[in-house]
Amino acid sequence: MHILLVGDPAAGKTQLLKLIAALVPRGRYVSGKGTTAAGLTATVTRDEEFMGGWVLEAGAIVLSNKSMISIDEFDKMSKEDQINLHEAMSTQTVSISKATIQATLPAQTAVVAGANPKLSRFDPMRPISEQIDIPDTLLSRFDLKFILRDVPARERDESLVDHVIKSRIAEDEIKPLIDKEFFKKYIGYVRKNVNPRINREALATCKNFFVELRSKYAGEESAAVPLTLRQFEALIRLSEASAKIRLSEEVTKEDAQRAIKLMKASIKQLGYDPETGKLDIDRAEGGVSSSKRSRIRIVMDVIDDLQKTIGKNIPVTDLISSLEEEGVDEHAAESIIREMKNKGMLFEPRSGYIQKI
Repeated sequence: MHILLVGDPAAGKTQLLKLIAALVPRGRYVSGKGTTAAGLTATVTRDEEFMGGWVLEAGAIVLSNKSMISIDEFDKMSKEDQINLHEAMSTQTVSISKATIQATLPAQTAVVAGANPKLSRFDPMRPISEQIDIPDTLLSRFDLKFILRDVPARERDESLVDHVIKSRIAEDEIKPLIDKEFFKKYIGYVRKNVNPRINREALATCKNFFVELRSKYAGEESAAVPLTLRQFEALIRLSEASAKIRLSEEVTKEDAQRAIKLMKASIKQLGYDPETGKLDIDRAEGGVSSSKRSRIRIVMDVIDDLQKTIGKNIPVTDLISSLEEEGVDEHAAESIIREMKNKGMLFEPRSGYIQKI
């Protein structure tokens, strides 16, 4: 399972990621700013001193095989380094072909990543793709995505401040509810000895949730897609993880319900489209939401109509006026035209005019 945490400054992402890596056997922590593709996946180097040739060196994600890796500042990694993670996060392998070495290394590694919004604070009204520098294809690899927001709340703020003060005054009294070493042994034991099998009732619960949620959106023109098969597979893995935590050899209906609760929380945070009031998985995974697809279709239809009367080159002012008559406000029209130009769907033959490609 892969989890992405997007949070406001001082939300505690770094501390959480470091703690996770410290609690899980063979867990590792890396920072996006100080990580390269070679250091994260694998690389080939020339070793003249001992081997006298090319040597394959495993990166952090391969060294964490059968465990997990925490990647902080995930959005600060270069695009090339992020692209190298696609294979590891989807097929659980790392392939390398350099010099005389061709190899496929195992990377059955869970990724927990932390990222910061571009404008410092996360805006729940805007799609996640507009707020963090992570490719859409990589965003879709994460099974769960959560937002850590720093929202003022008197009781919680007072509790946090009291905890900080107590840790400064009496450091010895601040102890976790579960001992760190005991928890590490517990996870190691679970991974080695607990292999639960999912029963029919749990499978039926996951199936009903998936089918019923998708059926609500069926039959609509350009309907939003609330869930894909990838989320269904994630539900199965989450259900199995719930059973492992309980040291159970069977995945029950309660485990499936717990997995569904997590999935719902993740989708509602990032997949809710305020324009349509519906869940849209494309919005959560950085794709084009159904409302945006609808606006693009309106723009293309209006351009087709204007071309019949004006010609190929259409004044931008005329296009915006026509879009306003179709119910698209000026700001939204300018935004969608700009985005369509960036994607190569429209171009400017000369200043102030638009033409469809």
